[in-house]
Amino acid sequence: MDRPAEDLTSEASAARRPRDLALLLLAIGTSPPRLRARDQQADVAGAALRHRVLDVLAALDPEPDDLDAALASIVAEFGDPTGPTRGACIQLRREWGEAVAAPGAWSWLIAEALAQTERGDDMFPRRGRRRGPA
Repeated sequence: MDRPAEDLTSEASAARRPRDLALLLLAIGTSPPRLRARDQQADVAGAALRHRVLDVLAALDPEPDDLDAALASIVAEFGDPTGPTRGACIQLRREWGEAVAAPGAWSWLIAEALAQTERGDDMFPRRGRRRGPA
């Protein structure tokens, strides 16, 4: 006997875990910062920190109710300075809340991860001036 679509959707939502979100966000990656006249080391460092937080969260695989405790343990594990790590964890907590609340969020995240994988985009491509022939 077929079950109504609402039952299937609620079962799928219940099965989603913070690890799933972390893996999708890792697959999507980060767009490299636009080339600007200013130093972009902070942009690259922030993207690398977010990547590390997502890696550790995926490895921890916390229950959805334990996400806040897992994020707090990541902040403690990474140590001083805690501000940047706390900021990355707060943003990730917001993204989890949005993904859980929005019915189409998971479909969009999966589609983006697949598109990124197909394009083969690199999170940190080489940058620099291209020199013409010598």
